[in-house]
Amino acid sequence: MKRIVLAKFLVFLVLLAAPAFPALAQEQGESFDDLFEGEILEEEGGDEADLFEEGIFEESTEQGEAAPEEAFLVSERLEWGGSFDLLFDTEVEWDGYPDSWDMLFNEGTSFLASRLAADLFFDARPERDFRVFGKVKAAYEYQSDSYDWDIGIFELFADFQYKDLLFFRAGKQTIQWGVGYFFSPADVLSLVSIDLEDPEAEREGPIAIKTHVPFAAHNAYLYLVANDIEKPSEIAVAPKLELLLGSYELGIGGFYQADFAPKGMLTLTGPLWELDLFAEAMIQWGSDIPSVEDELLFSGTAGFAYVNPDWDLTVVAQYFFDGQGYTGQHYLAAGVNWFELLDSSFSLLVLYQTNLGDGSGMIIPSVTWGPIEHLSLSTGLRIGYGEGGSLAYTFSVSIGGLF
Repeated sequence: MKRIVLAKFLVFLVLLAAPAFPALAQEQGESFDDLFEGEILEEEGGDEADLFEEGIFEESTEQGEAAPEEAFLVSERLEWGGSFDLLFDTEVEWDGYPDSWDMLFNEGTSFLASRLAADLFFDARPERDFRVFGKVKAAYEYQSDSYDWDIGIFELFADFQYKDLLFFRAGKQTIQWGVGYFFSPADVLSLVSIDLEDPEAEREGPIAIKTHVPFAAHNAYLYLVANDIEKPSEIAVAPKLELLLGSYELGIGGFYQADFAPKGMLTLTGPLWELDLFAEAMIQWGSDIPSVEDELLFSGTAGFAYVNPDWDLTVVAQYFFDGQGYTGQHYLAAGVNWFELLDSSFSLLVLYQTNLGDGSGMIIPSVTWGPIEHLSLSTGLRIGYGEGGSLAYTFSVSIGGLF
């Protein structure tokens, strides 16, 4: 019964959405699509472009001469790289804002935190039809007389294919189904949620086997997810279909795992004038929380992004309805990021989020200065309003970069 309801709803969503896809022409140039595009264009697998699934495998027409793409798909040496970051973060916080301005005359609570983080990846392409990629992340943090450190495998997978028709990826891999920037209810396969203060951070994915079948300009996927399970019956099954309809991309997916609520997802991205639009819808029968059973729950989000490459300006806004929300169901978030402000070495970032149900929220304005390469200084405020409001001043120094 659960599967029938889920299938009928997905068909209804497709029929409902199909007439709304105008064939809009998209201007060439820089686009904000990089923040929202799914597996139809590029799959996250590290900092490099994934050429394995581009469908460009062709045989050479002359015996003994390598096909042109071999130079990209085969490498005699191991490619590697990574990033390094040392962060010192100072914060002074006053509780009670904005109920009492007297708090500003108090000393406030201050602390200094240090964080050392690095990641290292390798990319091996010994054969035309075989690739292995891995990434390790390590972090050490010290704050308030305590420390915490962590090191682990972030990604480790192999790509291979069958006759340029079926493409496989097996191992621990990032899988991001959603297209939202601040909220993503359709991203049910990622192991961590989006960090609202760092929405572009990489999100860890599960151990899975992905099968990819491209057809025309479209893509079909099937995921078998075996993360943290003890029995074969606990393997999750997640099919996904991506359709390119004019200038719009429609994604349809489903998720089923024993003892968990079955889910169906719908995503949509596309341009409208100078805006990049994105939307997600997710339904599930019951909840993964035992207290909610035999009930159809809906979550959805919609937003837009505006990018002005001439000004290095990006503006994003997004609304989110959380059908499982217990502290609220209606949320709004927005962000403004202005790099190289007025052709200077300064950048401006403003983040805003609010719970429309209880009127609480947070505003985080900050300015970053990069006086020299690999060194940046940031200062800003964290203003929390509503119940339990607070005010904090922050100053941080970051040293690092890619290598």
